[in-house]
Amino acid sequence: MGAVEALQPKPGQLPLLGTEGWTRHRAVKGRSKSELIFVFKPPAALATRMHEDAALYMGGQSDRPPHPADMLHISLLALDDPKGTRDETVAKAVAAAVEISARPIPITLDSVGLFGGARHLALYPEKDHGQVAQFAERLAKALKGRNVPHSYKRDSTPHVTLVYGCGRIEPQPITRNYAWIAGEFMLICSHVGETRHEEIGRWQLDPAAPAYAERPRQLQLRI
Repeated sequence: MGAVEALQPKPGQLPLLGTEGWTRHRAVKGRSKSELIFVFKPPAALATRMHEDAALYMGGQSDRPPHPADMLHISLLALDDPKGTRDETVAKAVAAAVEISARPIPITLDSVGLFGGARHLALYPEKDHGQVAQFAERLAKALKGRNVPHSYKRDSTPHVTLVYGCGRIEPQPITRNYAWIAGEFMLICSHVGETRHEEIGRWQLDPAAPAYAERPRQLQLRI
């Protein structure tokens, strides 16, 4: 199987939807030069493996380096942070985060693709990750209850961006699954242009919390 064929959608595989860089805002007058984002981050050892594998994967196809291991993440939603209101926004967001009651989420990233106009390389799940979407919806609801403006894409596929601005590279297959149990979520401040994350807070998920709703199963007719 060729490299390009290996990345063709498999039966039941989700496309990489809603990933046009929604947490990377264009410069807007009055907007802060940083971004407040709720994220899941992989464990340090796994993030290091992702980073190292990304470097091998690129194999000289681009001069863009992989994103630093400590900055690899799955974005859940971004906060709208007009200049001069950060302290208030953060305080409300933290209060909303404390209210969240949710179970840890098993995450498996086993597919790779290009997104954002085929500019960025990302890992994403072959199958639906409904629990990640449900968690993001709970978080969005909590933020709405605290009147925290935010950006949230319901149809976004969970993904970890490995290389930004890599261009239209020759896709290659991957042979490894990158899996972990997300036992906490974080609020970070991504400083635009500095390649740096500032941790605002992190909150543990609760194994004793109510289970996530099951996705409706397709009706099967007996013949």
